[in-house]
Amino acid sequence: MGAGAILLWSLSSACIVFTGRQLGLWQFLTLTGLIGSLLQIAGYLCMGRSLRSILRPPPRLWIAIALGFIIYQFLFATALMTSTTETQVVGVSLMNYLWPSLTVLFTTWLVPGERMHRRLGISLALSLAGVLLASGREVAWSGTSASIWPYALGGMAAIAWAAYCALTSRWRLWARDFAAAPLGFLIVSAVAATVCLWNREWQPMSSRAWAGVLVTSIGPWASGYMLWELALHRAPATTLGLLASAIPVLSTLCLMGLFALAFPVHESGARYAVLLLASLMIGAAVALGRSSAGAGKPSGDGLEQN
Repeated sequence: MGAGAILLWSLSSACIVFTGRQLGLWQFLTLTGLIGSLLQIAGYLCMGRSLRSILRPPPRLWIAIALGFIIYQFLFATALMTSTTETQVVGVSLMNYLWPSLTVLFTTWLVPGERMHRRLGISLALSLAGVLLASGREVAWSGTSASIWPYALGGMAAIAWAAYCALTSRWRLWARDFAAAPLGFLIVSAVAATVCLWNREWQPMSSRAWAGVLVTSIGPWASGYMLWELALHRAPATTLGLLASAIPVLSTLCLMGLFALAFPVHESGARYAVLLLASLMIGAAVALGRSSAGAGKPSGDGLEQN
């Protein structure tokens, strides 16, 4: 389940950029959030879940829903949509993919049995180095708030999703009886629809735009997030996060392919090589952080203690 989610999530950034640029942020979130939510509800009902467990979670789980879906979706999508260059899009995407390393860090604070290790510090430093390699030049040279703002949003999105993963791991013994993703996407869709209609931004859709909406809704949104939530209820976040080391590389390759096929390419081949190197550094950092999180752990999975 975790591996399936990661493969689908590798398409997320490319889907947001491709479809969001055609429809605008709010119309994109309205449609993808609604379709993704309805598909997830149908999936959970087919698995034998009650509608109450899907749409009426306990109060404490609302913290995870707010962090992992409502706040995260708005931050990540806005960060990508406000990016103006190919380098900035990839840099923001890589900033977001600090979340696997941050999940390890948050897990050591929130989940009983998880401990801090020296290699975790090295992992975080390597992740930051990869982000600086990808984005530091553009931020330093421009120095404008318009240029820095997408990176800040991407970083906040990483923090929100990492906190969601750590909390879900801490609460997984009882949280597995509920679903967070469908309600989260439904709220995102409702808020986005309100903003879109209030600003009168709704526009006719081409077949190309509908194709992007359906691919995003069925793939990364409905299937990807549902698979990840189910996986978090069954396996330690530290184990699943080791698989997540592939996301920065796969996502960067998908974005490069999108720019080459669908949008004019402005960056040089050397610049794309630097971006790919940065994504490899972040992926290696995640793998190192996950191995350090598992090192020296007491017998028995600490995640089962709470």
